[in-house]
Amino acid sequence: MLLCYVFAEYATGGAPSKEGDMYSYGILVLEVFTRRRPTDLMFQDNFNLHNFVKTVLPDKLVQIVDSSLLPRGAEENALRAGEYGRNNGGNNGGIEIEVEEENNNFENRNRISAHLQKCLVSIFQIGLACSEESPNERINIGDVTKELQHIRSSFIDAENRGRRRRFT
Repeated sequence: MLLCYVFAEYATGGAPSKEGDMYSYGILVLEVFTRRRPTDLMFQDNFNLHNFVKTVLPDKLVQIVDSSLLPRGAEENALRAGEYGRNNGGNNGGIEIEVEEENNNFENRNRISAHLQKCLVSIFQIGLACSEESPNERINIGDVTKELQHIRSSFIDAENRGRRRRFT
């Protein structure tokens, strides 16, 4: 349903714009990386996908990221964190944002590498910057492209360094 990606300026008769397209792109990025639809029942009133991600970043990345994007051990932790959040009532549309302390500490779990965590946080930040409420505050596509290229290069470089360490 395309309407999920359209912001108010379109609904109020505004002409299509680059800023509106950036909003749609940002919501799509957040949807892909959280595996949550903007129409999810948890998003009611003023609580939406943008606010959901903004509320928990960067401290609770494992709780919001699509677990299939994580390495095997981290995927299992993310699934447990997600179940914990879904099974406990609370603020924000009935979803408890808090996670058990052991699931909050990336260093102790040693399941998500620092570079993967940094890349995922950066991608979420792009989604947030694209989906800002005010069209004037949204990032432009040129800056998005540069940032995505930087994230990709950083991730590939870190992966290559990790492989070299394992074979030496």
